[in-house]
Amino acid sequence: MRNNLVLSVLFLLVINLTSFAQTYEIKFDVNNASGWYGGDDSPNSQRNVADAQSVTIDQSINLESYSVYFTSRFDFSQNPTGTGHEVKIRLHIRDSSGTVLKTKDLVLADTFSGGWATWSVINLNINTPGKYIFSNYLVGGYDSLRVNSGIRCDFNAGYPGGERFGKYVINDSDAVTWSDWSGHPWDANFRLTGTLLPTNINEITNKPNEFMLGQNYPNPFNPSTRIQYQVFPGTQLTQRAGSNSNVLLKVFDLLGNEVVELVNEEKPVGIYETVFDAQGLSSGIYFYKLQTGSLIETKKMILLR
Repeated sequence: MRNNLVLSVLFLLVINLTSFAQTYEIKFDVNNASGWYGGDDSPNSQRNVADAQSVTIDQSINLESYSVYFTSRFDFSQNPTGTGHEVKIRLHIRDSSGTVLKTKDLVLADTFSGGWATWSVINLNINTPGKYIFSNYLVGGYDSLRVNSGIRCDFNAGYPGGERFGKYVINDSDAVTWSDWSGHPWDANFRLTGTLLPTNINEITNKPNEFMLGQNYPNPFNPSTRIQYQVFPGTQLTQRAGSNSNVLLKVFDLLGNEVVELVNEEKPVGIYETVFDAQGLSSGIYFYKLQTGSLIETKKMILLR
């Protein structure tokens, strides 16, 4: 019993270490300044300040979340009420030219008093590494909801992979237009997370030399997701047994318990896809493991009800 327990712990550790290697994160949180964010009800100076930060993403990823840090609750600048206000913050994810790739809304409750505000479950595939712009603004900040907070920054512009931008928007639709945003000498605090995307199968089928396990899609998913894998010639098993490899594909929960065996059979060289149906399972993180001979690869997926 003791040996089985030790093996289970080691197996769980291997799964987690492998899954961590597949995640992607950039975090910039140098804090020595804050900039105005949102509406201003000052007499003869009504304005709505929107914010943007460009970020260099150097690998192909599925973008899962993006966060900025607000220094305080959202309240009126000239007439504080003693409580915050519920606000909607809209995020535009843009390419380097400013073209909007995806829009995501975040509602902050009136109890929000500052801290990281996160747009989660973005699920945007960024297939081309490069510079991407994350612009965000207070919805209705000029038209009706003139409340404000601060956005935490570094006045030394210490993030080397991008730059910050700002704009006084006159309405919500004006925040979409990118041509008149201005550069800012500070960098905003931000955090983004994602999952590394596998190498495009079409780019490697001409020179296969190993097996490959793709990232499931969609991810997060509910209730089913597709898992693609490829068996190449040259693995230890194909060298011994010819053209076929014994392929084992299983799903495990966060504790390392086996949930389902998806594939357990000999496969010739080729590209395969299987569907994992999580009907009846609870939300959470799961792992799927592909084994071919002595080669093993594990990846993480998220079931979100």
